[in-house]
Amino acid sequence: MVKLVRTDSDDQVFIGLVRFLDADLAKRDGNDHSFYSQFNKIDKIKHVVVAYEGDIPTGCGALNGCTHCPTAGGRGSLRLSWLN
Repeated sequence: MVKLVRTDSDDQVFIGLVRFLDADLAKRDGNDHSFYSQFNKIDKIKHVVVAYEGDIPTGCGALNGCTHCPTAGGRGSLRLSWLN
């Protein structure tokens, strides 16, 4: 059963999942990664959810509260290896 845990951007599991996502995005973005990465900061996010399957963190999501960026609702990550 999936368990959701509410937390914030100081959560070490959330930080680890975001690093996993950033590494994947760096490969996908290629030369454009430095441009896109400027929009993917995770400091001081109050609303974060980490999903666990048992004790294994399998995904996360966050709302960044960016009121002047209506299309930038937040970030998310899912361990694709967990799906296989």
